[in-house]
Order: sequence, then structure tokens, then C-alpha cells
Amino acid sequence: MSTITVTPIAGSLGAELRGVDLRTMDNHAWAQVHQAFLDHKVIAIRDQDLGAQDMMDVGARFGEPNHYPFVKGLDGFPFLFDVIKEPSEKRNFGGGWHSDTTYLKTPPMATLLYALETPPKGGDTLYCDMVAAYESLSERMKQLLGGLNGVFSAGLKNSGGRSLHHAQIGAMKVTAGETADTYEAVHPVVRTIEETGQKAIYCSKVHTTHFEGMTGDESHPLIEWLVAHATRPEFTCRVSWKPGTLTVWDNRRTMHNAINDYQGLRRHMRRLTSGPTVPA
Repeated sequence: MSTITVTPIAGSLGAELRGVDLRTMDNHAWAQVHQAFLDHKVIAIRDQDLGAQDMMDVGARFGEPNHYPFVKGLDGFPFLFDVIKEPSEKRNFGGGWHSDTTYLKTPPMATLLYALETPPKGGDTLYCDMVAAYESLSERMKQLLGGLNGVFSAGLKNSGGRSLHHAQIGAMKVTAGETADTYEAVHPVVRTIEETGQKAIYCSKVHTTHFEGMTGDESHPLIEWLVAHATRPEFTCRVSWKPGTLTVWDNRRTMHNAINDYQGLRRHMRRLTSGPTVPA
């Protein structure tokens, strides 16, 4: 029986896993991987060789696959899609602090991102711990947030709109940008994690347009403050990629930010989201 090593990346969240082959792991190995996911929120699993079906099989451990409405899936694997930035492109996919597809009624519990081709430098991903950020708040702020719902939109209204964003990531098979404003959901700004009982802040500048019952002008200062608070260095970790790395993060308890610091270099990743969950 192989030994799985779990090495923390930073003080608040994140761990690196070695010693497991995700293609052949048994239930005992999966229990260790899943526990690391619950304990660390972000797990970078090194030295994997995953085909499309392998990635679907791993994702199924976290739940049913989530549909992503704005990028065409791989042939035969509609829930998988490639995240590509060519050397000629300036804008990347996934930049800006956010949780994935919070504008859906049932956003995913987990996001899986697998590295196929990485630049020789740059292209890391930052993560922040929304549980630690919540726990550090004053009791009065917790009470305030506990009474708020956020309105989440796919329209990218704070950054020029999704159609403009799509026009700048031409290497990807983007689609349906003109329908983005129809994807909207209302979720609590503080959500409770079923397995752990933890509470986590749930909002971002990318997708949260305002708080329900409040105007955008009234909402934006608090949204800005919450994001600045949650992304303080002590609440973050950083994952460096190499081909064969699969990183899985808890989309309920983290935000992430793909760093766009590799201009003129190519990066090719593959993404899957799993475990549709109603935030509560």
C-alpha cells in the first residue's frame, strides 16, 4: 500500500499531495485524499497522468458534474473544457478573485484543474480562505452579514461585460456570451459547509452585483471591503503548476485568482466542476 504524503502549503489553507495515482486509487486512498480536501480546502496532487475519462472519474468522487455555460466542452466530454492562453494573448481566463459559477442556482462544490502545458515561469494560482476570513470578523459584522443575500450575475458587469472578455480569450471555445445576463442567482453571503459546520463568506467583486434589497451603490463598499479582507496575505496560499498537477479546491470555502504574469508564453489547462450544491 502506497503512502500518501500531505504537505501544507501555507498556514491557513492549501496542501500538496504525493504518493497517489488517481487513476487506480482504492477507497482507502480516496478517503485520505478527501480528508485532505476537507482539512486544507485546496489540494495540489502532483505527478498525475490523466486522460479525459480519468478526470471525469476523479470528479465523480466529488459529485455529479456541473455544466459550464460559456465554453464548449471537449468532444465526447461536454463537462470538460480546455483553458488555453496563447503567447499572443494578453488577457487570461480566471483572473480576478472569485468562486466559480456562483451565478448558478447550484454552483459546484469542487473545481478540478489539471495542467497539460505550463510556462517555464509564472502562471500560478492564488487561493484565499473564506472560512478564516469569516472567523476573524467582529461579532457585529458576522450578525450583519448573516442577514444578507447576494445577487450573483454571470454578466461580468464590473469589468466591461462577458462579451468583451470573450473577445480577448480567442484561443478558447467560448460561447453564449450574449446570454450571460440571464444567468443570475441569489445566495446567502454567509454559507454553512455541510461536512464541517464551518461558516464562510460567499461573495466577490467579479460576480456579486449587489445585496438583495439594496442598491449597487449601497452594496459595493462592503463587497469591496470583504474581498480586500478575505485576500489578506495570511488568508492565502499559492499553487505553482507543472504538467501533471491536478489541483482541486473547495469552491464553497475559497476564492481563487489566476495570475496573468506569463505574457508571450503558452499555458494549457483542463477544467471540470463537480458537486452541484445549493448554498445555505
